[in-house]
Amino acid sequence: MYARSNMVHNGGGWIASLESLVRKTPDVKLGIAFEHSDKRFRVDRDGIAYYPINVWRSKWKRLKRKIIYDTEERLLIPACLRIIEDFKPDVINVFGSEWCFGLVREHMDIPVVIHMQGSIPPYYNARFPAGYSRTDLVFYYGLNIRKTLNQLLWDRAFRLRAKREERILRGCQYFMGRTEWDKNVTRLYAPESEYFYCSEALRDAFVNTDRIWQPHNRINVVFVTTISPPLYKGADVILKTAKLLQDNRSINFEWRVFGAKEIRFHEWKVKIKASEVNVRLMGTVSEARLRDELLDADIFIHPSYIDNSPNSICEAQYLGVPVISTNVGGIGSLVKHHETGFLVPSNDPYSMASYILLVINDKDLSASLGRNAREAALVRHSPKQILNDLLTVYNKIIDQENKNK
Repeated sequence: MYARSNMVHNGGGWIASLESLVRKTPDVKLGIAFEHSDKRFRVDRDGIAYYPINVWRSKWKRLKRKIIYDTEERLLIPACLRIIEDFKPDVINVFGSEWCFGLVREHMDIPVVIHMQGSIPPYYNARFPAGYSRTDLVFYYGLNIRKTLNQLLWDRAFRLRAKREERILRGCQYFMGRTEWDKNVTRLYAPESEYFYCSEALRDAFVNTDRIWQPHNRINVVFVTTISPPLYKGADVILKTAKLLQDNRSINFEWRVFGAKEIRFHEWKVKIKASEVNVRLMGTVSEARLRDELLDADIFIHPSYIDNSPNSICEAQYLGVPVISTNVGGIGSLVKHHETGFLVPSNDPYSMASYILLVINDKDLSASLGRNAREAALVRHSPKQILNDLLTVYNKIIDQENKNK
C-alpha cells in the first residue's frame, strides 16, 4: 500500500485491501503500477515492486491531458511498457476498463485480464438525468467561462473515453468481475472472450470489526448515501425523494450524503434546496467514520442512474444495513428485491419514498433485510474466497496461454 491516503474515496479504495490479501501469498511475485508524483522508477518494499508512473511533470502536459484526447495513451502506455519489460510478469491484471492501461494488450503477447469496475460507454449514455441536457450546464455556468469550459471539456473527454474503452474491450481476451451486467458488456464487445467471476475485497474498517447494524428505536431517522459528483449518480433523485418525504410529513429524517461536496447545479435544476429538505452534504470522510455513520443509519440509499457493482452498497450490506437502490447496471446482482434490500426503477423518487416509509415503519422487515444482506455479503466478500478465486483466474489464464503456444 504505497503512500495510502485514508481520505481518498471516503477512506481508500478496495484495491488496497486486495493488495493486502495477495501480498501474503508466498508463491506470488507482485508488481504494482499506478500514477503517482514520485519520480522514482521502481520502489521495492515488503516483497512488492511498486512502479509510480509520473509522466505529468509539467503544467503543459497536465493541460494537454485535458484538451488533447490521445495524450494519456501517448505518455502512459510507453511508461507501462517499460515497467512490463522490467518486471516481466506472467499475467497483467488491469483494474478497470475505463482508463487507457488496457491498451498495453495491443503491444505484447503477455496475457491481460481486465477486472471490470464501471463501463464508460453505458455510463456516457446515462450521463444526463431525465430532463437535463448540456444546454443546462452552459446556461448555469454561462457567466463563469472557466467552469463552462471545464464542463464542456469533461463531456468531450467522457465521450472520447467511451470510444477508447470500446477499443480496449474489443481487444481483450480475458475479463473478471462479479455482476451479470459487466459480463454482458464484455460479451457484447468481445464475444469470444472469457469471463471469470471474482468479487472485490472490502476495506479493513468494514471487514475487521465485530460491530453489526441493529434497528434503531428513535423518532428522528437517518439515511446515508455515498455518491461521487457526476450527474448520473442521482443527487437529483435524493432531492426529489427527500421533498416527497418532507411533504408526506409522516417521519422526521436527516439524509446524510457522503462523497459529493456540493450539488448546487442539481438544486438549481430541480428547484429544491438540500438544506430545506433535510439533506446534509458531509463531504469525504475516513473509512472508519463512514462505517460508524452506516451503523448509525436506518437505511442506506443508492440513487444512481447507472452503476455496475458499487462497493458502497456492499459495505452497507456487510454491516447489515438495510439497502434501497435503483435497479440499474449490475446492482441486481448485489441486491435481491424483497430479500436483501429493495430495488426501484431509475429516476423514480415515488417508489423510493414509498419503500423508505415501508422499511422505517416495519422494524421486523428492516431487521430481516439487514440480516439477509449481511449473510450474502459475508459469502460474497470472504477474503479467503476472493484470494482463491483471483489466483485461480491467474493460473487458468497462464495454463491456457501455455497450451496455445
